[in-house]
Amino acid sequence: MNIGFMDRRIELQTNTGTLDGYGATTSSWTTSTTVWAAMDITGSNATIELEQETTKYLVTWRVRSSTTTRTVTPKWRVKYGKDIYEIKAVREKGRNDELHLITERIVAE
Repeated sequence: MNIGFMDRRIELQTNTGTLDGYGATTSSWTTSTTVWAAMDITGSNATIELEQETTKYLVTWRVRSSTTTRTVTPKWRVKYGKDIYEIKAVREKGRNDELHLITERIVAE
């Protein structure tokens, strides 16, 4: 693993539910950790649904494996700048060396 390619600062976020004053559950995203990552764009797909064009970007984020990053599941998400990426899968590369976060970003145009 060449850590020189990990030049992007990303936030790994979890969804937390809280009760509001009326007893209803409100979900919000909380940053659990911020890590350095490498960004690999693996593909994109443009479609038209309900007269609206949407583009899906498939991105793999490579992060160093640690006790914190090994807790990441597809219920989490990645935030890079203002962009949000849904985690679809988490793959381990090597022996606790690196994790690959397979993500999708959907942009409605």
